[in-house]
Amino acid sequence: MSANPHRPLFLTISGLLTGFSEVELLGTGMCDTYLKTLHEENNPATLEYFFVACAEVLRLGEGDKEKINNLITLRLMPDSCYDSLAKNIIFMWYMGQWAPSVNQATNLAQARNISPNTYVQGLVWNVADTHPPGAKQPGFGSWAKPPVNNSI
Repeated sequence: MSANPHRPLFLTISGLLTGFSEVELLGTGMCDTYLKTLHEENNPATLEYFFVACAEVLRLGEGDKEKINNLITLRLMPDSCYDSLAKNIIFMWYMGQWAPSVNQATNLAQARNISPNTYVQGLVWNVADTHPPGAKQPGFGSWAKPPVNNSI
């Protein structure tokens, strides 16, 4: 476990932003890596204000998921809020990459993999019900069988 005091709040807000449970996010093994990346790539004051705003959203939402989602939309998601940190967190968890600012499409071209493992653990592969090319291969002949999740 990390000694970072922001870790529990980061995990909670990440779950709300990504739509994945905290257990699923922890299962990627990337929580501490992503939190470290946030600290390395952002102004400390902006990051602190962002976490204060996240705590306030949770407090005001009082456990009401719809209310919390509305507060996230209003207080965390606008490009003008906290240097687009909420969008960067979503992008980081899904793609395993850091972009200087995801509020401008031109900056996505500057995105970089945080580490080889973050690419492999990106949430995008779970959502697409596939594996990352070059990693987590499903095994010989698996192409001949229907996907495990046939609900699509």
